[in-house]
Amino acid sequence: MPLDAILITELCRELNEAVSGCKIDRVHQPEKDTVVLALRGSGGGAKLLLCFGSGSARACLTQAGFENPAQPPMFCMLLRKHLQGARIVSVTQPEGERMLLFRLAAYDEMGEAVEKTLAMEMLGRNANLILADGDGRILDAARRVDSEMSPLRQLLPGLIYRLPPKPEPGKFSGLSPLVRREMEWRGLPQTPEGLEGLERVPTMLVEDGKPKDFTYLPILQYGPTVESVTYPGWSALLEAFYAEKDRAEHLKSRARSLTKLVRSAKNRTEKKLALRLQELAATEDRETDKRRGDLITANIWRMKPGMASVTVEDFYEPDSPMVTVPLDPRKYPQQNAAAYYKQYAKKKTAREHLTALIEENRVEAEYLASVAVELDRAQTQADLEVVRQELVRAGYVREAKGKRREKPAQPMRFVTSAGLEVMVGRSNLQNDELTFRTARRTDLWLHAQRLHGAHVILRCEGAEPDERSVYEAACLAAFYSEGGQAGRVAVDATQARFVKKQKGARPGMVLYTDQRTIMAEPRKEL
Repeated sequence: MPLDAILITELCRELNEAVSGCKIDRVHQPEKDTVVLALRGSGGGAKLLLCFGSGSARACLTQAGFENPAQPPMFCMLLRKHLQGARIVSVTQPEGERMLLFRLAAYDEMGEAVEKTLAMEMLGRNANLILADGDGRILDAARRVDSEMSPLRQLLPGLIYRLPPKPEPGKFSGLSPLVRREMEWRGLPQTPEGLEGLERVPTMLVEDGKPKDFTYLPILQYGPTVESVTYPGWSALLEAFYAEKDRAEHLKSRARSLTKLVRSAKNRTEKKLALRLQELAATEDRETDKRRGDLITANIWRMKPGMASVTVEDFYEPDSPMVTVPLDPRKYPQQNAAAYYKQYAKKKTAREHLTALIEENRVEAEYLASVAVELDRAQTQADLEVVRQELVRAGYVREAKGKRREKPAQPMRFVTSAGLEVMVGRSNLQNDELTFRTARRTDLWLHAQRLHGAHVILRCEGAEPDERSVYEAACLAAFYSEGGQAGRVAVDATQARFVKKQKGARPGMVLYTDQRTIMAEPRKEL
């Protein structure tokens, strides 16, 4: 992202005006790579976000709310010790550097006035947050760097804090690749002089309705395919750009443990299924065992103890061909027959038992696959809570004692062009709730054909729904399904009264009849 030295210059000017003179009230570290300073000044309260994550490093004022961990990290405790009650004297930027220095006035344990510096380094993968005392010695760093990690520059408590190495003489490194391409496209020199006379405004580049990039210049190189949207300030620009990115990353992190659990359970189930299918295949010759037992019994008068085999007519076949039946020479003829009958009975019982277990494994694997789709579709923390509660009820997750439950999200609700309500389940449990408790018998029920996905209910109010509404509901069923990224998806639609649930079936698994199939587009804009 183009958080280059030029943009940081503008950001520094804005932050210096906004936070200089403010006192640091509280320090929080909601994520391992994010620190939030709650400020108090003459103009009221504010929050300063310092993010040192790889690919998302930034410093800006924020309006977002954060959920703090029950136990603050050690780095957060150190910052609280040194920063709470301190006053921000100024915000500066070393010339040409992608970093900000927050000069602080504070008091030590003895009540003596001291100076401290909080260095926010926004250096891509090497982003960091370092606290140094008045003598320039490092008190600590969010990411400590020893000599093995970097022979040129170490960041460890007790060492003198030094700025990052300067670029090679004559090389101007303050421009992002985006701005370099833009200046080349405009025929301008890629130097500080090339930027003179160009207005700098907080600009978001939007493509297909999604944030693509941000910068401080109107970007012309993409033509009409990319829209330039201006913002009232640099903090507002960064906040808007990273809001969706951070939300998605945060949600992905929260979903990771559930996804891993579901994937592991599904893999175990599929391994069991494969082994049981192999065991089932070994029972296919059970009729041969029974036949051999019958042939021995019918020809026992021909046999003598100690025989290793006997050749007899096979009366099961039309022409009664001669067949050889293997025998255990250590057993009497009657014992050989009993052994074949016992083997037949064992395989028959095993087959019946395995058939039931295999069906259970198949149903469980299908169910876990549907839960995996739910996790992929989750858009909020509330969505994840719906799925987590489903896994708790299914016995895959143990409910922690004393843990505060988050309120699960309700089913998604939409309105068609004709004003009809559409409800979409967020989980298998919600799917069952919608289909069998919320929907009226004559409401339209929709589901992607042969794909895991949401149950969709189109409220018909006892009347025949218009085709446009039916198609829009089908598009939602396609979008909130396993085929949500496909071009077209087959969606089955039937009245809710034709949807049934077998006794003992897993949540979300149903049977239905009297359906018609609609080819729908999974269109997000709906």
